[in-house]
Amino acid sequence: MDLEAVLTEKAKLIDKELERVFPKKGTPNLNDAVWYHLGTGGKRVRPILGIITCEALGGDSHKILPFAAACEIMHNWLLVHDDIEDNDTVRRNQPALWVKYGTGHAINVGDYMAHKVFELILSSRAYGVDEQTTLRLSEILIDAALKTAEGQTKDMNLRNSNAPTEHEYMDMVTAKTAHYLTLPMLGGAIIANVDRTIVGAIREFGVHAGPAFQITDDVLDLTEGKGRREIGRDIKEGKRSLLVVHCLTKCSTAEKKKLLEILNRPADKTPDADVRWAVQLFEKHGSIAYSQKRAEELIGQAKQRIAATPPALRSVLDEFADFLIHRKR
Repeated sequence: MDLEAVLTEKAKLIDKELERVFPKKGTPNLNDAVWYHLGTGGKRVRPILGIITCEALGGDSHKILPFAAACEIMHNWLLVHDDIEDNDTVRRNQPALWVKYGTGHAINVGDYMAHKVFELILSSRAYGVDEQTTLRLSEILIDAALKTAEGQTKDMNLRNSNAPTEHEYMDMVTAKTAHYLTLPMLGGAIIANVDRTIVGAIREFGVHAGPAFQITDDVLDLTEGKGRREIGRDIKEGKRSLLVVHCLTKCSTAEKKKLLEILNRPADKTPDADVRWAVQLFEKHGSIAYSQKRAEELIGQAKQRIAATPPALRSVLDEFADFLIHRKR
């Protein structure tokens, strides 16, 4: 499967569904704000993953369109609020929504998107999804949203620690990233009406693939900037990434003191020279290589969890897993 070609093709289906939900001539200063954010790009990876999972399991991909679009909206509502929480001023190489429209309205837009998520799921009934399945889709989305919020809190809490452990990092990143990455795959399996053992295997796949995705994201922040002009923003925000956790166990007392001073300083008080110093420290102590190795290990474990699933699903998810850790942004 040419995953890039599939992403391009299926993204059109998701965009069409998003346009149905957010008419571009809707309420002034509301739908246009939504499209300011949605229109900045993004591969629509999560909803497309739901579609191809459903197809691989023999399900009707038409039925999953509302749920798949709901997963994309959920992802973007979280990004809108995340940018405010982290004081990130740039999203996909343009001013973040809160910078463009103001913090108050950005919160309102994020809330609007959140409510649209559930409206979309309810609309699944018009696509031939029965009420029991619609309820199950609502349940898994609520569960993912709650766990993601808990994970975001754990992330914020961890930024106050001067001795973060890898166990704490993995607990945080699993909650923050794994569940809503797995969500569309679970939806695809539920709509395909497969055995619960397959649903369980997909969930276990995501528990390992999600952290691998985030670790790769942390490394990309030091190289590609995750679609932002600024390199090393996570350092300025004081995030306790796996790179930081590993480095703190390897560096000297003096290096540890300086690194923590940089991480604990307000983002706007952290010069680029300090970011470069931190990156060089990560390189010196092998923290970048270690993080990349852990991501590879986690992807290997994720693939093991789906080894007994139908070949068509296994093929799709194996390729997606490789995409997660080999992408450039």
